[in-house]
Amino acid sequence: MRRIAYLSVAAYLAVQAGAYFTDNTGTTGSVSSAYLVLATLAVVLLAATLAFMTNERAGRLAETPMWHGARIAWVSFALLLIVVRIVAAFQLNQETVGFDSAINAAWFISSFLVAGLLFVVARSPARPAAEAPTTNGSTVGKYEIRGLLGRGAMGTVHDGWDPLIGRRVAIKTILLANENSPDGSGSGGFGSAARFRREAQAAGRLLHPNVVSVFDYEEAGGTAYLVMEFVDGQPLGDWLSKQNRPPLFELLRIMDDILIGLGYCHEHGVIHRDIKPANIMLTREGRAKLADFGIARVDNSSVTQTGMVTGTAAYMSPEQFSGGPVDARTDIYACGVLLYLMLTGERPFSGAGMTEVMYKVLTTEVPSPSALVPVPPAFDAVVKRAMAKLPEDRFPSAGAFAAALRDVAIPPDDATTVLPRG
Repeated sequence: MRRIAYLSVAAYLAVQAGAYFTDNTGTTGSVSSAYLVLATLAVVLLAATLAFMTNERAGRLAETPMWHGARIAWVSFALLLIVVRIVAAFQLNQETVGFDSAINAAWFISSFLVAGLLFVVARSPARPAAEAPTTNGSTVGKYEIRGLLGRGAMGTVHDGWDPLIGRRVAIKTILLANENSPDGSGSGGFGSAARFRREAQAAGRLLHPNVVSVFDYEEAGGTAYLVMEFVDGQPLGDWLSKQNRPPLFELLRIMDDILIGLGYCHEHGVIHRDIKPANIMLTREGRAKLADFGIARVDNSSVTQTGMVTGTAAYMSPEQFSGGPVDARTDIYACGVLLYLMLTGERPFSGAGMTEVMYKVLTTEVPSPSALVPVPPAFDAVVKRAMAKLPEDRFPSAGAFAAALRDVAIPPDDATTVLPRG
């Protein structure tokens, strides 16, 4: 029904534009200018209608503030145009008879019909691209859907069950974008479909206690399904936000888990490129697991390339911002940012937008953690080396980073205050 409504509104606006341009040739002065304005408005609304249709069909028309505002503006201006046509038709109908009268009456009625169709189209937003049509009690291949674990910008995670093996799993789903574009996004950008497949390819080759395992991947009915290990726990970011005075030895144990898992990834040719608290899961036992390999680079992968700026601004390395080639030392830098955050409660570089953060990352030396909070000064050298501007000045491997942290002496009863904001 929505697609029929879109097509009807588009056809109506196209006829309106033609009618106004035709009427304009028979008028002069201010009336001529008014017709030109109305005709231009009709053309703009026609283009907007086609844009709505294209984005909705591709599954990208989510209920974001930008699209919501565009939808309101589109409906408002279209209704204004319809009101103008109704008033004009009503007035002209009184001044004419016969065939012209019938034509104006038809304009009057058709405007009412199109106004009704506009309300049908605008009544409910298109389904967001990150929400897949999966409900409790349904199945994905052999897997059962039992509940919802979470929803984010890149997908929805469901609580699932593998009946053949008898184990609980997490099933991440997204609606696939248009496959006609080179990267699967339908717009030539960094597409969700390509990213989802890359996550399956990258994490699927990894099997380690400190990495969230991927068991299966399927595409069916315009939806992609990534079946993963179920982690009974929470993201590191959530854990940090609930802490009051976490001891340093506990933070270092988490960093050790992260670096051990990262070293394993690097040994198997996978560069994560998006290390941050939200992408690290903590089990109930407090063990850390790397997750979300959506923008990972895999050796011999043809999907990523130099010059593509990817990642989360606060954790991106200088070479990521500059679009240069990345390797394992890019992840080392992000782990340095993560360590700084866990020690001080502050990100080392922050700003109002990506440009300001990028400027600081490229030009400003990282502040010493011990200058902000009472932690052993030995951490300053570790953070400084991990976050060096040049990759060759950083730790050569995740293992070397972990070894440096193990050499830092901390009081056994330390309970350094951390004020997490990341």
